[in-house]
Amino acid sequence: MHPARHVLNTLLYVLITGCRWCDVPKGEIWASKSAAHSGLQRWEADGTLENLQARTLGIAEERGLINWGYGAVDGSFSPWKRWR
Repeated sequence: MHPARHVLNTLLYVLITGCRWCDVPKGEIWASKSAAHSGLQRWEADGTLENLQARTLGIAEERGLINWGYGAVDGSFSPWKRWR
C-alpha cells in the first residue's frame, strides 16, 4: 500500500496536467496508477475527497489565491459527440 501523500501527489498530477492514468510518473514520490485510482475511489466513497477539496479551497480562499470572478471550462474531455 502506498502512503497517502504519494497517492495525493499522483491524483493532483493527473488533475493538473490532464494526463491519462497510463501516463502517471513513476518514482519514489508517486503512487502506481492502480494505487492512485483505488485511493481515489476509496476517498470518494468515505468522504475524504470532499473533505480535502473543502479544506484546500478554504485555505486558498483565505490566502487570496482564488479569483472567483474568473472561470474556464475545458470541454475536451466531454463524452458527448454531435452527430449530424
